[in-house]
Amino acid sequence: MSDAAPFANTVVFCDLDGTLVLDNSFHIFLAVAWSYASAKPRVALALLLGKRALGRWSGGHAGLKRRALDWFAKQPDTWKDAVVANTITRLQTTVSMPIRAVMQTYADGGGAIVLATAAPEVYAAAFAEKMHAADCLATGSAVDPQGRELLGARKAEACQTWLVRHGGTPRVVVLTDHPDDLPLLRLADKAVIQASPAAFADICARLYPTRPVLQHIDPLGAQPGGGYWLWFDDRPNGPLDAWEVRTVLSKHRYAQIYCGAGQWRPIGPGQLLDPAVLRRDCPRPPRARRRLMIHLHRRIKRDWLGVFH
Repeated sequence: MSDAAPFANTVVFCDLDGTLVLDNSFHIFLAVAWSYASAKPRVALALLLGKRALGRWSGGHAGLKRRALDWFAKQPDTWKDAVVANTITRLQTTVSMPIRAVMQTYADGGGAIVLATAAPEVYAAAFAEKMHAADCLATGSAVDPQGRELLGARKAEACQTWLVRHGGTPRVVVLTDHPDDLPLLRLADKAVIQASPAAFADICARLYPTRPVLQHIDPLGAQPGGGYWLWFDDRPNGPLDAWEVRTVLSKHRYAQIYCGAGQWRPIGPGQLLDPAVLRRDCPRPPRARRRLMIHLHRRIKRDWLGVFH
């Protein structure tokens, strides 16, 4: 192995949701599809999304994904292309810079980057290409009736098959955020875990006594030299200094400020910035339910009632 290509015999399997992208890519995909849909397709999408409330009787998350992908496949090709393109644009706003830097280091050293995710192939493959990955392993466009997404042992098997197909005995690096990837982590020589300290400790304990070399990235805590992070128009904005925060708040009255431990709180002009947590890198976005409430609050007060202050 030459100094110019120190990772020429390395394969990096990188997860998508929560790892390469801090957001939930499937939720973003659905939101974009909803915003692009006309009245009739939107009603059909609303009905199939409503079935999710039935819990396991509706097939759970896998059932929702299967129905959504079936609905998506029936739409016009040009419309689908537009939704995928906009989904990719939206996902780029919450790319994890530390994970992206790790990927870039291995890629620059001759390593092969493979996106390995349970996210639908319809947009995951295009996003992998955007991130200059060599390949993408994702849930197929038609999720089978048993709901077998590319999760857990199935993802590990797919990665193992990829390794066999490409020959050799490479060094395996896994980038992930979740214990769902424990089967894949057991194939790794090194793993980069992007998770809270408690979640990282849990993964370490579950891998004991045989585990790869582990590196931890905390997407929640404070970072030296960081700035404030605001959330508005369903996007992160930062790092900002105090003056920049005040400038943003003068135009965006329905913003949230990051306060650490994955928590965001409402903030308006003139309010104290404490107890905000300062970070260099984008923190995890608010959870989907909270984002929906933020959106409804803004729509009702600002757009419908005309209350801007």
